[in-house]
Amino acid sequence: MATKVSMPKLGLTMTEGTIVEWKKKEGEEVTKGEILYVVETEKVTFEVEAPESGILGKIVAKEGDVIPVGGVVAYILQVGEKISDISELVAESEEGKVVIEPMAEAATAGQVGVPTKVKISPVARKIAAEHNIDVFTIKGTGPGGRIVREDVLRAVEESKVVTAQPVREEVALAEEKAVPLASMRKVIARRMTESFQAPHFYLTIEVDTLELGKTREQLMPLMESKTGIRLTYTDLLIKMVARALEDNPSVNCAYADGSVKLFKRIDIGLVTAVEGGLIVPVIRQANKKSLQEISVARVELAQKAREHKLSMEEMSGSTFTISNLGMFGIDQFSAILQPPEAAILAVSSIADKVVARDGQIVIRPMMTLTLSIDHRVLDGVIGSQFLQSLKGYVENPSRMLL
Repeated sequence: MATKVSMPKLGLTMTEGTIVEWKKKEGEEVTKGEILYVVETEKVTFEVEAPESGILGKIVAKEGDVIPVGGVVAYILQVGEKISDISELVAESEEGKVVIEPMAEAATAGQVGVPTKVKISPVARKIAAEHNIDVFTIKGTGPGGRIVREDVLRAVEESKVVTAQPVREEVALAEEKAVPLASMRKVIARRMTESFQAPHFYLTIEVDTLELGKTREQLMPLMESKTGIRLTYTDLLIKMVARALEDNPSVNCAYADGSVKLFKRIDIGLVTAVEGGLIVPVIRQANKKSLQEISVARVELAQKAREHKLSMEEMSGSTFTISNLGMFGIDQFSAILQPPEAAILAVSSIADKVVARDGQIVIRPMMTLTLSIDHRVLDGVIGSQFLQSLKGYVENPSRMLL
């Protein structure tokens, strides 16, 4: 009997997925567990395996189609079966299918000889939109003439040469156009709008990182010898934030329909920049992990993020989030809450500053930490106590051993 291939539910919040690419063609043999097609959700791309072995008899959902979870995308036939045997099932699936054509519409649509759609990968489409590149001017080098990432990047470089030439202001104005947000940026825009509905307030504290730096220098060779990974300040901060949350469990919470949800688990989200926006991979049970385990988890999640291979579970369920812009030399900033969490920590750069110590003027490496708080469930005293705990760990790292 023919096997239905359905859109899988790849995360708790997933409701639909976009077919990005088929790895097999109709009539080709497939083996159970073999990569059959690639699907894109709101933020990530997944490779979906064949549920059974057989012949890929019919592809119902083409590349670019948006299919709800559970919707049929193809059929796998067994020996002796024919497409005609499943024609009624195919018709039924196509009738209920939700399809959104992501291909760009031509400005001259309807003109004789001018195409109205173009075959382009989602990643390439995002890059083209970000750089205002007309996809109809790009020649695709992918399968079947599909425009791929490298084609758009090449067009971006060529456009820089052209736009570097002087042009009249009225010409530039004529070329302005509104570019729709990419799918990831739409999600970010929606979630941040929702987040900012919460009454935020901010607490800022400066911490002396002299001892933190010494601890990192001492542990780095040992860490590298064991894991091959370079210990970072972020690794240390994740561990210290987890300890500070243990000291102040009321901060590890979320607002939920008129009540406060207190989390027993401590799962730290780490804001990570990827092509097209931001995602927040989660380090589970951070309070129970060693520095080595935290460092390994951070590197693995960052690698998956760059390759768009994070699962929905790896990007959801955090109880507290850290946003670190210190590597960009940012002196101080305030982060927006990551719903439904009640707090997020913004970490700035480490910079030498003149400070007073024991009545003496000295230069110390200082870092600014800003805690954003949902005032519906937390107040200034609780937030201040958390920051004081964190400051204690940063300035006296040996406290983590107690």
